[in-house]
Amino acid sequence: MGKKTRQEKIIADLRRKLKTTGVAWEQLPSPPPEEKKQAFRPESASQPTPYQSQSIYIYQPQLIKKDLTKTLALTILAVSLEIGMYLFLK
Repeated sequence: MGKKTRQEKIIADLRRKLKTTGVAWEQLPSPPPEEKKQAFRPESASQPTPYQSQSIYIYQPQLIKKDLTKTLALTILAVSLEIGMYLFLK
């Protein structure tokens, strides 16, 4: 079990004080209920627009191919450099 947070320490301290004073948990006043606020929803947001249905992560295949080619070339260069250094220093 990890360290206790400050809030957990305060709660534990309050529980100890309640046990020593003998006050029942039910006798404590309950906090007032919070008012529920409605979120702002414009009417236009309820109807999907054509541009919302498309993903924002659509890339051109040429760019993906170029990135993969560049990554492959750099990987081959790094591995061959490591092998060359190993054979040279051996």
